[in-house]
Amino acid sequence: MAEQNETPVSKKRTDPTSQLARGELVHADVKPLDLSGIPTVIVGIVAWAVAFVVVLIFRDDLKKDGREWWLWVTVAGFGLGWIGLAYCRRRWAAIQAGHRPETGD
Repeated sequence: MAEQNETPVSKKRTDPTSQLARGELVHADVKPLDLSGIPTVIVGIVAWAVAFVVVLIFRDDLKKDGREWWLWVTVAGFGLGWIGLAYCRRRWAAIQAGHRPETGD
């Protein structure tokens, strides 16, 4: 038979949410990165352009397999990237001018 002198198991929850609620976890004061997003969008545009060239090289194989639409996906990605670049530039200009862009919330 097990000894009755065993210490009782703690019922205290140890998940991070509970620890945060009890004040046991402290968040570091880290400022968010102030990024314009422009370099990321430019990388995306370049990636879609490279994908277009690769798909163009294999266009005959894709046409044979019924996947020629992949070519138009790369064109759409490239075009939407330019729209995204215009949006990011306008947003960054507004931030630099001291205006907070509307978030829609």
